[in-house]
Amino acid sequence: MLSPEILLTLNINQQLFTDPRRIALLKAIELTGSLTQAAKKVGISYKTAWDAINEINQLSPKPFLITATGGKNGGGTKLSAYAIRFIQLYDLLTQLQYNAFNILNDDNIPLDDILKITAKLSLQTSARNQIYGNVSSIETNNIAGFVKVKLSDNQTELKAYITQQSIARLKLNIDKTVLLLIKAPLIELNDLNENQMRVKVEKIVSDGQLSEISFSLPSGMMLYANKSTSEINHLKLTEGQKTTISIHPQNIIVATLV
Repeated sequence: MLSPEILLTLNINQQLFTDPRRIALLKAIELTGSLTQAAKKVGISYKTAWDAINEINQLSPKPFLITATGGKNGGGTKLSAYAIRFIQLYDLLTQLQYNAFNILNDDNIPLDDILKITAKLSLQTSARNQIYGNVSSIETNNIAGFVKVKLSDNQTELKAYITQQSIARLKLNIDKTVLLLIKAPLIELNDLNENQMRVKVEKIVSDGQLSEISFSLPSGMMLYANKSTSEINHLKLTEGQKTTISIHPQNIIVATLV
């Protein structure tokens, strides 16, 4: 199994700003409250530690260290709120880099789109259906309207209701990659005027009261619906059957990376 060692280094103006060693020093300062003790903890000299912190402070837009001298507590050194947030961001970026290697073994994950990669790495939602596509048209007035999205199968197109404010906030434009989120109970087992799709019932799983239905589009893309078992029985829905489903445009959430 691939176990990469990722060493995240950040430079500013072609000068070293932070790397794992300096991050370890900063964490030790926060833990000990002393630059001297922090230097000993990470195994470097006091001068090396001081020079590193001095370089960080010179390059940073805000101070990293807050130093107090004297007083009843004897003074000491601690990190600024900005430095603590920076360390949190550094750790987050490092974790994302490690997580990125987890997708190498899944050939179904494309590596040419940052939204799809990010969603696979870190996005978890309660929506059973998470579908990728590209914006094909935008039709709105000053308040709200619709966005049409051609799905990644290049065959199916869905229309989503969206406000003009959301269009601006998401910076939507033609061909932009988006993620459509559709909760399974909101897929309708009837013919609405909007977003009709011919599908094949692949599987029905029931606990007696609630059923999950797996549908396949002609392209092979899968969609999932949750309905009461009584409704499934009333419609006489069976595995292998072809039927029509629909999704109201207001029941589709559009997500993207701005």
